Amino acid sequence: MKLHQLKALVAIHQGGSILEASKILHITQPALSRSIKELERELGFILLQRSYKGMALTDEGKRIIRHANLVVESIRRLQIEAASIQDAALGAVSIGVTSLTAMLDGVDESILAFRRKYPRVKITITDLRPSQILQRLRDGSLDFAITSQQPLSRLNLDWEAVGSIKGKVICHASNQQKFSQSLRSLQYANWISLDELSDQASQFHQLFEVNGLRVPPNAVECTSIMMALKLLKNTESLMTISELAVNDATTFAIRPEFIQVAVQELVPDYPINLVCIDRDSLTAPAQELFHSLRARVLKTLPRDVSEVVVHA
Repeated sequence: MKLHQLKALVAIHQGGSILEASKILHITQPALSRSIKELERELGFILLQRSYKGMALTDEGKRIIRHANLVVESIRRLQIEAASIQDAALGAVSIGVTSLTAMLDGVDESILAFRRKYPRVKITITDLRPSQILQRLRDGSLDFAITSQQPLSRLNLDWEAVGSIKGKVICHASNQQKFSQSLRSLQYANWISLDELSDQASQFHQLFEVNGLRVPPNAVECTSIMMALKLLKNTESLMTISELAVNDATTFAIRPEFIQVAVQELVPDYPINLVCIDRDSLTAPAQELFHSLRARVLKTLPRDVSEVVVHA
C-alpha cells in the first residue's frame, strides 16, 4: 500500500470524480485510475463505483476512507513538523471551536499573542457543532479543539476538562410556559435543540437524561443560534443555552426579550474540554498554541477539583 494510492482515494472522495481529483493532485486521470485499481487489487475489494453524481464510495470504501484521510493528514503534518524544525516560524494550526467556546475569555488573546509571535504560521479557526468537531478530529483535519460537550464516547481521543459554564432553560417573555417550575411538565412542550437530536452527548439530551426523563418528542433541530433565537421569539418553544451566551450582550443582543424558566430539576453545566488525537503528537506550533490556550482558559473558568486529565 503506497501513499499516492491513498491520496488518490481521498482526492476522488473529496472531488466526487476522477476529473476533479486530477485537478486537486495535478496528475493525469489514467494515473489516478491506475492507483485506485492497484489499491483495490491489494485490498481485495472495490472501493469506488460510478453513480449519476460521479464517483461514490462503496460500503467497503466508506470504512477505508477515514483511515486514508488520517494517513494523508498525518503525512501532511509530518511535513509541517519537518519544516517547523528547520524554521520554527513556519507551520499551520487548525483549531475547532463551538459557538460557546468561541466566546470564552482568553481564547482570542491567546490566538492574537501567538499570531504576533509567529506571523508566518497559518491559523485556521472553524466554528462547528460538537459532533462535527469530533469527526474532524478523527479524520485529521483539525489539530485540536475547544469543545462544549460531555465526553460520553471518548473515541480514542485525548480529552482534558478545563472548566464548565452553567446551563439555563429559556423562552420568550410572551411564552406562558415561562412560569413552569417542573421540567417534567414541559416534556411535551415544543423545544429547540442546538445540536443533533440523535447526539446523546448534547446539552439538550443531557438535560432530560440526568433527570430521568424522556427526551421531548416535539423538538426542532437548529444548529444556528441566531435562527434558534428567532424561532424562540415567534413560537411557544423552549431551549437550553449557556449562561455565557445569556450574559454576552453582543451575542445575545435581544436578551431582554428572553427569560429564564426556573425549573426545579438540575440543568447540567456545559463542560469545556480541550480535545485532540494526542497532544504529544501535535506539531510544534500546534503544541505551543494548545498549551497557551489551556493556561488562559484554566484561569477564567470555574473548575471542579475532581476533574482530571484523561488520555484515552
